[in-house]
Order: sequence, then structure tokens, then C-alpha cells
Amino acid sequence: MKKNKIDDNILRNIQLIILDMDGTLLNNNGKVSDSIKNSISTLQNLGVKITLASARVHSSIIKIAELLDIDLPLISLDGALIKNKDGNIVIHQATIRAAIVRKAIRLAEQYLLQIGLCHQDEIFYNEDSSTLPMILEKAGAKYTEVRSFESHIKNTLEIVCTGDNKKSLELLARKLKFPFFVGISVNIFRSRLYPDIHYLECKKSGSSKANALYKLISYLKVKEKNTMVAGDWYNDIPMFKTKAIKVALKNSIPRLKTRADIILNRTNDEDGLQEILEKIISLKS
Repeated sequence: MKKNKIDDNILRNIQLIILDMDGTLLNNNGKVSDSIKNSISTLQNLGVKITLASARVHSSIIKIAELLDIDLPLISLDGALIKNKDGNIVIHQATIRAAIVRKAIRLAEQYLLQIGLCHQDEIFYNEDSSTLPMILEKAGAKYTEVRSFESHIKNTLEIVCTGDNKKSLELLARKLKFPFFVGISVNIFRSRLYPDIHYLECKKSGSSKANALYKLISYLKVKEKNTMVAGDWYNDIPMFKTKAIKVALKNSIPRLKTRADIILNRTNDEDGLQEILEKIISLKS
């Protein structure tokens, strides 16, 4: 590990691990390696609770949760939903007001932006946003084309817009914020895969991986200092502002590495997480 501010006693006391998926847990083919899968199973047998936190919709996390035998609530859509894979435990669900969703749809049409409405299990888009499923980085999601958004406005957890004109996204973002609306969080990110594409994500205020972490540790009765998080991308920054133990992979963005307690020597495509998982196993065995 290149950077390690954490001594062995702190690592030995880890009770909960929250893992980002794409770019962290999963390799570049979207798979969990056998070695990481086995290490997670060993840690679970040692009493460590493990769950996932992702920008994905809930339904696209379930297969990985089943593969890893994770029964804890899963954090999806960057904290807009906290729900277990069986659906019988819902800790948090932050739906966006219908007036805001309708306004975003009108603005997206005005500024010639692609738009999708993210629900728990699928993403709705229309004919004007026909390329959205190809360029939106919500791996594993079910995309459904609709003639009209109207019957799908209710239960929207996240609004996503994308395009190659960042200024149009910024203008849309301003018109969704105060003084036009309150209680809304809007962020713009660049694409991992397409250098000229940016994304706008609009959620109810308070929906972040960090706030989801706080809700989850309260539910599980685990202390923040006994929690470890691992990530690689901009949406992981809120988790890296908490007092949890923060682990960044070699492929993580620089802003995340500056906040990390531990920086691993390998990337997600080189089983980077295995380094820290094996370390914790050795300390707890």
C-alpha cells in the first residue's frame, strides 16, 4: 500500500465494509474475481458485514449481491435508495417531486439534451433520448422506451441528462436549483468512457453515498470509525469526507486519493481490493 495512515489495531476492528462497484469491486469486464469473492466470503464468516454502494439502479446491483451472498441493505443511485436485495427492508427512499421532474423534462427538450428517469428497477427514456442507453453509464440497468414520460413521473429517484454541450447542462442545473426549487441536489460529471460527454444527475437533497452510510451504520448499530469504504470516482467523494476508513485504488481519481487513508498498489482490473481484504483477514484470523 502506497499510503497508509491506519494502524493494524484500527483495521482489526473493522465491522462494516462498503464497496463501490464499477471501477472498484468489479474489473473492467464488470466481473468479481474469484479471489475477491473468496476473500469477501472469508470476511463474512469472520463476522464482517459487507455491502455495496453504487450509482447503478437497485435491480442491477442484485446479481452481484447474490453472487457475494450479501443480505444487507444495498445503496443504489448514489444514496437515493437503501434497500436489501429481497426488497423487504427499505431504510431510505428519496423520490423527486413531480413538478421538478416535469420541469427537467421540458428543459431537456428545450436544450436538446438526452434525459432519463431512474426508478428502482429501470430507467425510462423517450424517442428524443434514443441514444441514452448507449452512452449513460448505468451498467446493468433495464432501459424502457416510452412514448410519454407522464405515467412514469411518480417514483422517480434520479433524473439523468447527458449531452456534449456542458454549458446546456449547467444552464439546466441552475434552473432546477434555488430559487426555482428547494430540496434538490444537482451535480455534473464528465463521462468515464466518452471524453466529450458530460452527465447531469438530479436527486433529492441529502441523497449521497455519505448520508446513505450514516443511515446504514445507524440501522446496523456500527460506529463510523469501525466502517471502511472503498471507491474510485467522483461520486465516491462524499464517502471520503466521512470518518470511515477510506481506501482508494490505483485507478482512483486524484481528488479521491488525496482524501484516502489507504491507497492500494493495484487497479480494479488487477484485483486491487484483494490487498486490503487479505490484510484485514490476516488481522482478524
